Amino acid sequence: MTLSALGIFSAAGVSGAVASDYELIETSILGSSTPSITFSSLGTYSSTYKHFQVRMTARTDRSGTVSDSIKMEFNGDTSAGNYALHVLQGNGSSVGSGGYANNAIELQRATTTSDAANSFGFIVVDVLDAYAAKNKTIRALGGFLASSDRVICLTSGLWKNTASLTSMTFRPGGGSNLVSGTRISLYGVK
Repeated sequence: MTLSALGIFSAAGVSGAVASDYELIETSILGSSTPSITFSSLGTYSSTYKHFQVRMTARTDRSGTVSDSIKMEFNGDTSAGNYALHVLQGNGSSVGSGGYANNAIELQRATTTSDAANSFGFIVVDVLDAYAAKNKTIRALGGFLASSDRVICLTSGLWKNTASLTSMTFRPGGGSNLVSGTRISLYGVK
């Protein structure tokens, strides 16, 4: 059987999400600094959604650098080595990459208090197969435009656990708090 016969190269084989497949579940907009944002009770959506998408504009109180990562944890798991990720980033003149095992998936990039006031990084994360009995994977696109730097990042990540998602927590990678104006929205994807 050919790939065309399977529908892989034809419109019949295309099943991408459309705008109506994304439904806003919850948005958290910070009015003051906080150490983390958690979306809980995700198990109640298991019959409605297959995937989740998280959209954020973020800034942390880290100082000494213009950017920070955002740690993403599933089901309260912060055990060392339970997460893996790959990062590819560029700034217009150079490219960098890396792979890590960690206690969270580190999403790239938020701005910090060392950058211009009211500047925020952006990150869009797809959490795939949230309820399937397999390790959870993510893909993310993020970046920032800072006074001294501009970066765009692609991240892929893995939570080494087959449990259904019940919660997602977001916290700064290097700072102590997410600051006022940080906005994180959770969407369900059918």
